[in-house]
Amino acid sequence: MKENWKKYLAECIGTAVLTLVACGVAVVANIGDSWWVATSLAFGLVIVAMAYSIGNISGCHINPAVSLAMLIRKQISLKDFCFYVLAQTVGAFVGALFLALCLRGNFANLGGNAIQPLLQVEVDGVMQADIWGLFAGFFVEVLLTFVFVIAILGATDKRYHDGKHAGIVIGLALALVHMFGLAFTGTSVNPARSLAPAVLQAFTGNTTSLSQVWIWILAPLAGAALAAVVYGLLTKGKEEAAQA
Repeated sequence: MKENWKKYLAECIGTAVLTLVACGVAVVANIGDSWWVATSLAFGLVIVAMAYSIGNISGCHINPAVSLAMLIRKQISLKDFCFYVLAQTVGAFVGALFLALCLRGNFANLGGNAIQPLLQVEVDGVMQADIWGLFAGFFVEVLLTFVFVIAILGATDKRYHDGKHAGIVIGLALALVHMFGLAFTGTSVNPARSLAPAVLQAFTGNTTSLSQVWIWILAPLAGAALAAVVYGLLTKGKEEAAQA
């Protein structure tokens, strides 16, 4: 039981670091011309750092969507899944709170996701997300999470390689999906990392992210589940051979 709590604590710490550092870079870099590349690299590099520090303890999911894929693939138990998600959510709130403190107690912008202008329409002179924009955002998040999670499943599959470079591959995959998704949704692919900033930002009246939070929760989970199923189908023959 003690070892289990070490895994949950590692997930909490890892998600806190991801939310603090990566979302922090997104917030700070957004005021300059380098925000697109800086934000993408920040999320990818945090994953690399955490993969080689807590990966040998918990597997470094630091994302409920990743944990769901691992549950579907029967690589973690239902109990571990529930505690992982709880730890990740708590860690995300801790990271977002620390980020707010770094910003002199300003909770207005903590890196919460929102449908971007590319998917918005102008209504009475105001840009806003209509039903099609919300649908498109949901679709983009499913695709982004699918790409990210299927890369994780392949990079960590020890039947084909030792996984020594998995952290680098996964970090690059996260940077890649951010480079594409930032213009559409700000890129979530992680319910915990999106939920915490959305809730805390709402306390200042910035409720945009919270009003769209169903996208940042449901779409990554759907994309991860799809990736787990598809990866299982793609490797079905080899899995059966390994079990024989």
